Amino acid sequence: MELRHTAEFLGSHQKAARALPRSFFRAVVLATAALLCAGAFAQAQTVTTIYNFADNGTSGATPWYVTLVQGTNGNLYGTTYNGGKNALGSIFNVTTSGSQKITYSFKTGTDGANPTGGLTLGTDGNFYGTTQQGGTKSMGTVFKVTPNGTYLQLHNFNAFIDGAFPWGPPTLASDGNFYGTTSGGGINSNGLVYKINSGGALTEVYKFDVTHGANPIAPPTQGTDGFLYIPVSQGGTSYCGTIVKMSTSGVINNTYNFPCGLGGSFPIGPLVQASDGNFYSTTQDGGANGQGVIYRVTPSLAVTVLHSFGTTFGDGTFPSAGLLLATDGNYYGSTTDGGASGDGTLFNTSTSGTYSSLYSFNNSANLTQTSPLAPPVQGTNGLLYGVTEFGGTSNNGTVYSLDMGLAPFVTLASFTGKQGNTVTILGTHLKGATKVTFNGLAADFKVVSDTYLTATVPNGATAGPIEVVTPGGSLSSRKSFIIKH
Repeated sequence: MELRHTAEFLGSHQKAARALPRSFFRAVVLATAALLCAGAFAQAQTVTTIYNFADNGTSGATPWYVTLVQGTNGNLYGTTYNGGKNALGSIFNVTTSGSQKITYSFKTGTDGANPTGGLTLGTDGNFYGTTQQGGTKSMGTVFKVTPNGTYLQLHNFNAFIDGAFPWGPPTLASDGNFYGTTSGGGINSNGLVYKINSGGALTEVYKFDVTHGANPIAPPTQGTDGFLYIPVSQGGTSYCGTIVKMSTSGVINNTYNFPCGLGGSFPIGPLVQASDGNFYSTTQDGGANGQGVIYRVTPSLAVTVLHSFGTTFGDGTFPSAGLLLATDGNYYGSTTDGGASGDGTLFNTSTSGTYSSLYSFNNSANLTQTSPLAPPVQGTNGLLYGVTEFGGTSNNGTVYSLDMGLAPFVTLASFTGKQGNTVTILGTHLKGATKVTFNGLAADFKVVSDTYLTATVPNGATAGPIEVVTPGGSLSSRKSFIIKH
């Protein structure tokens, strides 16, 4: 499975794929021997497998770089690179108790094939994503899918016109558009940034030129200042990757060049902004041991390395697709390798850099999870949920949960809106809710189901948290809602 999967990747990504560092393939193929004793690393937390992918007509296989996303029905949605009815990949949903259904199986390839990175929830309740391959030009697509599986192909990429081979879903920005990256196309196949609306109208925003980076894998992150912040996997002065800060119209404001070595290299995970205003993420390579780092970057693009992987006995190695900011204020992530059994780890870190190994995956003893390629997501019930690329009863990957004892909360697809706008708020056990407030100001609302309600942003509302009062207690949002004027 590992060699076939990597061969598919190599055969389809032209320059971007051929230029990837050896450590990337080492992480994906899992070719390293476990040098650590499995019994010598004490587990701090327990991970529970809630679903095993089976690679058949009713189940996908090998979810690749997928962070799950919660829908309005409370289910978790994601994509698999392989499997499904036609072995071209799938969109799936799974309940928090582990009941899985395929939402959509890619059919002929012209509708897209081999999706990576997962999905983005739109304010309309639908999901937006990309396929890495397929489409009319076999260079990937952008699509929209409803929670029940109605599929709409929004755009077919054509490298000679508008990019090729996107790695993940576009990000919803405050202007209502989605912004994404393609790893190929553009100038000399260096990749680009695009904008697309929910109707499928796509516009090129910026073409990478190596000087500012090349072959982006991570999607953009919009900061509270409105700028897009994008880690770019390669290019820059040392060809070890960059971070670019640009306007939504594509005007570069600033660029940071990763220095290789101790400073990290090959950034492929998106940035996540904390309440301190800084952004946090990982590089897959570099650091004190050449096995990746956790870093912090300010809005002015000053970078500080917080942790070098592989430093201590049992530490993980080669973190992949960035971090999750949970409601406890810590960042959670995964490594594809390392740990007590060489099968990857889960970890968390504070914004000051206090690092803790939480769990070592071990596939050798009981076919449990192995090789988590992306960070988990936090469900509104407080638990963390993630996927592994391999492992499980069929070695086609798993969905797992991690209970850190975190409380339930509420969340939104977008934390920006104008006074008078109607927004959708996701949560758990919302039936019987008696009050919704925006930074303390009461709002009109309607409970639609136990997992979501709609509310009108009240006149006079100011930036701050959203709170929902339910029979079980008060639920607060983990981010501040920003009022647009």
